[in-house]
Amino acid sequence: MTRQPWNERLVRHAITEILDEAVDAGPPEEGPWSAGVYEGVAGSVYALRTLGKPVEWPLGAGEAMGFGDGEVGIALVAGDRERFRAAARACIDDPWNELVFGAAGALVAARLLGEEDVARAAIGHLWSTWTFDSKAGACLWTQQCDGRSEQFLGFAHGLVGNVYGLLSAARFQTLDHQAELMHRIVEALERTALREGNLVNWLPTRDSPADGIRVQWCHGAPGVVCALAGAPSQPRLDALLLAAGELVWEAGPIRGNAGLCHGTAGNGWAFLKLNRRTRDRKWLGHARRFAMHAIEQRTGERGLWSGDLGLALSLRACIDADDRWPLLDVL
Repeated sequence: MTRQPWNERLVRHAITEILDEAVDAGPPEEGPWSAGVYEGVAGSVYALRTLGKPVEWPLGAGEAMGFGDGEVGIALVAGDRERFRAAARACIDDPWNELVFGAAGALVAARLLGEEDVARAAIGHLWSTWTFDSKAGACLWTQQCDGRSEQFLGFAHGLVGNVYGLLSAARFQTLDHQAELMHRIVEALERTALREGNLVNWLPTRDSPADGIRVQWCHGAPGVVCALAGAPSQPRLDALLLAAGELVWEAGPIRGNAGLCHGTAGNGWAFLKLNRRTRDRKWLGHARRFAMHAIEQRTGERGLWSGDLGLALSLRACIDADDRWPLLDVL
């Protein structure tokens, strides 16, 4: 962990440097995800616009339909509701059935764009595919990915990402649905948790080997906190989120990556979430310590979730004590 204390002046300078470097470099180079929000043009356009340096880069067609890699996410950034509706059904039906490629991503985008019909279709799909697994003793989703079946637990590809989508669209569901959701997610998290003292974490999938544990936004405790910190207060859930937050702090910054998805900035965002949920300012202090460390980890990598622009958004969030995750909590 860096010994550099929080310094807002240095943080603002780092944001400016990241923005200038991104604009000078131009749009991300062509590749499988080069148009989308995760590491492509759409995500870069969104980040630069949000941080006050808009660019006129064309939002080309994605190679897939998903939120992270394709048309749903691109349409969200463009504010193009017709384009979104054209892609949404395929995204909802995607066998990955999670946030980055599947129904939960379509649901998040539908909520942000005000597309109620699409939101209700995604909600129906998620509820109909959320089933009890006798081996886990809890309700889980199954993802069909790369020719195999998996039961992911994290934000990007599994359980808590789908629950985040349902929680964020509570107004389209009954109170009974929301009560059942809280029961199911607490039960699933408790039965899949790895505990050590007052710390808790989760494997990427229910069947992951024990040495496959991660502490990232995409897989593990940081993502669980980010997904569920906006849920209604409930003692068992509160205990899990606090134990997860302590685990992220004890684990320290991620080595070698500053970004949002699997880097120090994304882990630090969990502290911003806990700062808002608990009103305990120690979590804001933790977030700012991670932010200063992440500045020293910059590599010039491109993209919103994968690179320095995501770091820039997290630095601004630390200045403002703003826990809203870009393109999920806020458009």
